[in-house]
Amino acid sequence: MKYAIKILTDERVRIVSELRKLNVNRENLLDNLKSVDNALKWIKMLDENNAESPADYKIIKLPFMQNCFESYRIMSDNESENAGDWQYMNIEIFPDDMILTKNKGVKK
Repeated sequence: MKYAIKILTDERVRIVSELRKLNVNRENLLDNLKSVDNALKWIKMLDENNAESPADYKIIKLPFMQNCFESYRIMSDNESENAGDWQYMNIEIFPDDMILTKNKGVKK
């Protein structure tokens, strides 16, 4: 991902340089700058977390629930069928949140 980060960083420098000129379409350039900055943030986040090929991951969008006060909770089952042994993680997710999962069974 280092190469992609370099390409986007170079493009960002080019856009900023264009913005310094007087007779340019600033609105279009600002939209492009915003898009490049957003892409850089995503790629850097994935790189910092050692993300591999996008084919190795799946995004799950949680469905909206009828009751707006409901939330999803993540727990560890501690390899037990007994719900009393389960431990809730300190993570609460809400309808319309997305979960990025690594597909463990993906063949490379």
